[in-house]
Amino acid sequence: MKRPVETAFRVFTQDIGRWWPLKDGYSFGGARADQIYLEGKEGGRFFERFTDGEEFVVGHVKAYTPPSRIVFEWKAPAWSAPTEVEVRFTPDGSGTLVELEHRGWERAGEAATKSRDDYDGGWDLVLSRYAAA
Repeated sequence: MKRPVETAFRVFTQDIGRWWPLKDGYSFGGARADQIYLEGKEGGRFFERFTDGEEFVVGHVKAYTPPSRIVFEWKAPAWSAPTEVEVRFTPDGSGTLVELEHRGWERAGEAATKSRDDYDGGWDLVLSRYAAA
């Protein structure tokens, strides 16, 4: 990403609602998709708010270390436990190297394991939208 690490971190966390592809099927609310939020603090919520005001908590922030790292839970409704997403932001010349690792699939049960490959392709699209923002 051709932005300083502080900007890259802010766009990913504070501005997530501007670039996340909710209307392209990347929402647990489907047609009710409206907004997505990532509260910038340990224990903060990562959640969606639907058009009818209902909220779905995807997970909670486990580590928040601006501007270098954020770790948050990710749990689909059918999963038995949350997985974990870690995003690292490292200075790289005049830009930033952004690395995303989605792990802990073995804890989340069979339904999560079956959808793991779909998430790999999904993260590619999500990160391309992030990079374009």
